[in-house]
Amino acid sequence: MARELLDAGEADPHLICVLDGGRTFADRICKAMGREAGAYDTIKLASYGAGTTSSGAVRIVKEMSLEVRGRRVVILEDIVDTGRTLAFLKRILLERGAASIEICTLLDKPSRRVVDVDVDLAGFEIPDVFVIGFGMDLNGRYRDLPYVGIYEEASEGQQAS
Repeated sequence: MARELLDAGEADPHLICVLDGGRTFADRICKAMGREAGAYDTIKLASYGAGTTSSGAVRIVKEMSLEVRGRRVVILEDIVDTGRTLAFLKRILLERGAASIEICTLLDKPSRRVVDVDVDLAGFEIPDVFVIGFGMDLNGRYRDLPYVGIYEEASEGQQAS
């Protein structure tokens, strides 16, 4: 995926990691691109609250620190689910003058899409399951798992599958 990002455009991409879930994935992409881990801008958006389903309302919790006007932007995201968060972010970046916007995600869950959003690069397409680990969490838990697992409520207290 990193090679495709480097080969896809003439300009060195301005990477934006969607926090908190995207950080592990973004660090791996940076290293594969020959950059240091953390060599990206960040934005924190919220749409999940305290559950396993999106609330539908997206809000900015932490703003980016760098200007995107005239730049090739690559959004690094852990998972694309309903599409609401990325459609919101893409609209904001276009309003701020980004020259182009690409979406690169570790996991794509198209069966849950309620807003049409194009994913340019996806590591894996997954079915409609709630996943944890490798940056993805449930109410702040499981984010540090070194793998992606399916969360099953009945297994609470047991290890994720």
